[in-house]
Formats: sequence, structure tokens, C-alpha cells
Amino acid sequence: MSNYELRSMARSQLKDRYWMVFVVTLIVTAISGASYPLIIGLIIVGPLTVGLSYYLLDMVETNNKGDDFELLIQGFKNSLATSIVSNILVMIFIFLWSLLLIIPGIIKALSYSMTPYIIAEHPDIDAMAAIDKSKEMMHGNKARLFFLYFSFLGWLILCAFTFGIGLFFLIPYVKMTVANFYVDLRGKKKIIDAEYS
Repeated sequence: MSNYELRSMARSQLKDRYWMVFVVTLIVTAISGASYPLIIGLIIVGPLTVGLSYYLLDMVETNNKGDDFELLIQGFKNSLATSIVSNILVMIFIFLWSLLLIIPGIIKALSYSMTPYIIAEHPDIDAMAAIDKSKEMMHGNKARLFFLYFSFLGWLILCAFTFGIGLFFLIPYVKMTVANFYVDLRGKKKIIDAEYS
């Protein structure tokens, strides 16, 4: 599926449900941003990210209205330890690769980017296995995801003229598009073995 098709699909899915996704992403972004500098961020950001993945995948794959906010706590309920450990490991790995230069750090961030979605769909998987499966899934697809993000550059520039306020409207669009990207890859490549399902 092309980047244009992924974005078009996201727009269609957001129609009549945009404000639900807006509220959810605003909550997650605000809590994550406020807690990241603190120790508590190490505990809550991972499960929150997995919970957002639950929510977005539910939106992508069903006709739900997007009002099932309880999905946001699924990372805490179903995969707390895995969500926390995987988030910490990903941060450490990206930091270490970034010490080499910024580009290796970006490449690895793309490589690990599907980890929350994998945990959301397979809460019994362990943290390192989820990261490895994300790397496997993104093998040969990192450039595609990079250019998908790059395709939002025009919108990002427009957001600069709103002093960043426009980001709150752009983020749901980006998040929904990336969730579609994950589903597209997962459909093409059965990355989760039976032992993890």
C-alpha cells in the first residue's frame, strides 16, 4: 500500500471520529511529555504508548466510534512489565546508537517503532522478543516509514505558523496513518510466530 493510500485511509477512518482520537492523543502526549523528564516517566510512558496502540488498532480494524477510552489502560492491565521494559530498552538502544551519529539513531528508532503495536496485539510476548520482531518487521521497510513521516513535512511547516498549536491536530492524523502502516506490514508478513500468539 502506498503512502498516499495509507494517508487517505487514515483520513477516512478519522471522519466523524476525529475529535475522539484528538482527545486520546492529546491526553497521551500531555501525560508522556510531562512525565518523561521524571522517573515516573519510565513507568507510565511505555504502557501508555502500548495502550494508544491498542486504541488505534481498534479504530483501524473496526467501525467503532473511538469512544472506548478503556483501551488506553490495556498496556497497564495486560502487559505492564513488558511495556515498561521494552520502552526503557528502546530508549537505551536509540541513545547508544545516537552516540555514533544522529543518522544511526534515527535508523534504529524506525527499526524499533513497531514494538508497541506488537505488544498490543501479543501482550504475552517478552520485551526483547517484541523489539526483535519489530526489527524483523521493519527490515527493508525503514525507508518507507521514513518517507511516510516525511510526507507530513508540509503540514508540519504549517503547524509552525500556529506556534505549535496545529501539532495537536496533526498528531492524530500521523498516529492513525502509522497504525495503518503497521497493519499493512503485518498483513504482508506474518512476523509473530505461533509461540507468541
